[in-house]
Amino acid sequence: MSATEAVARVNLIAGLISLAAGGRIERGFPTPPEVLDYFRDKKLAPRFSWLDVWGEEHAHAFTVAGVLEERTLAEFRAGIDQALANGTGFDKFKADMEKRLKPIGWWGPRGVADPEGGKAKTVDFTRPKRLQTTFWSNVRAARAAGQWDRIQRTKRALPYILYVRTTAGDPRPEHLRWAGIILPVDHPFWRTHFPPNGWGCKCAVRQISAAQAARLLGRAPEDGGVIYRDTPPDERMRTFVNRRTGQRTQVPDGIDPGWHSNPGIGRSRTLGRILQEQLDETPAEFAAARVQKIVAGDGFRSHVIQARARGVRREAVEAALKASQRPADLVNTIEPWTFATQPVAVVAPGLARDLGVARHTVVINDHAIAHNMTHRLPTAMWRIVQIALDGDDIWRRRDDGATVALAIVDGKLWFAILRPSPGGGLQVSTLFRGRGGRDGSYARKQVERCDRIR
Repeated sequence: MSATEAVARVNLIAGLISLAAGGRIERGFPTPPEVLDYFRDKKLAPRFSWLDVWGEEHAHAFTVAGVLEERTLAEFRAGIDQALANGTGFDKFKADMEKRLKPIGWWGPRGVADPEGGKAKTVDFTRPKRLQTTFWSNVRAARAAGQWDRIQRTKRALPYILYVRTTAGDPRPEHLRWAGIILPVDHPFWRTHFPPNGWGCKCAVRQISAAQAARLLGRAPEDGGVIYRDTPPDERMRTFVNRRTGQRTQVPDGIDPGWHSNPGIGRSRTLGRILQEQLDETPAEFAAARVQKIVAGDGFRSHVIQARARGVRREAVEAALKASQRPADLVNTIEPWTFATQPVAVVAPGLARDLGVARHTVVINDHAIAHNMTHRLPTAMWRIVQIALDGDDIWRRRDDGATVALAIVDGKLWFAILRPSPGGGLQVSTLFRGRGGRDGSYARKQVERCDRIR
């Protein structure tokens, strides 16, 4: 066995041990790479309050409340990174941070002014609780995101997640209610209830096989023991108003505001953004070759399958809401789109200039894939977006500015509709079959309200 193979084997074993342990990092084994990737992908975000970085923003922003200097924030990030990489605990982290913060005047009470004009506050990292909160909130979120990555990769063999009873000495009654819940990996429950579910939460989940799920669900309840069930609880939602931003968020009872989103799902959005940035920095001809491999790969296939499944679930939720005469817009709370993106095509430099776009990578999200039942296509059909953009039948709609690209594939007429994406690129809005041929009435009707680009 070569040295490279040996390292790979050790990392695999470490990942499996971490998976079985509910994402905990075990002393003596390398930290799973997904954990470090999640943490290292974050950008420094100096902020006055924990409310200034909200929900899924934590997936791509590293912040420590009250630290407004990037140099100091970078020391915190380096300290937590070192603790994650070495699998060390809080005491060693605290000693390390004392060495890092003393020379720059941040070890002890320090007044910090609110840049928004609010009341100033005193920040003191010599207080154990203050530093513990910073350490554990970052470490547990990184571990959770890494565990979610591994769950997504192995869900064919281990398609269920079990909510494990918390190890906390003083468990929260709401969290105890969730112990024993067994649901499919992609069940919407895990979008909001994947631990940690609050400040100091020590809950965990374990990924299990279908056979294990069947055995646990068939077990008779023990007196005072965990009751295994495959139905999520009836959750009550409460409205939390972020006093810093005014943003109103629906948070399930029992979950602390700010911890109501799965860090792994937030990471998927972050990874999509990072991949798009990398491709945009690559010359278009090389980026196009890479995107073709992405669209043909398992990651893109999984993205499409999950999106289509989400579309089906949304329709079921909408039907149930209609039957119960409840507001239809609740579907976005119960079964929201993730809006995580994947690259699907590249715009050639000449067309990019004609369209006035600054980024050549075209992306697609789950909403575009599955919002319309008649437009839900097999994975391989999304290659048509690139075929349409490589053609010479490109239009811009006058009423909304959308780009309309036509293509004939296997004798069939296709329409790719694209809209501006953040940062000056394009994202797919939808792809659908047209009736008739290119010169038919349907095609003429579609383009008569457009101006020709080429």
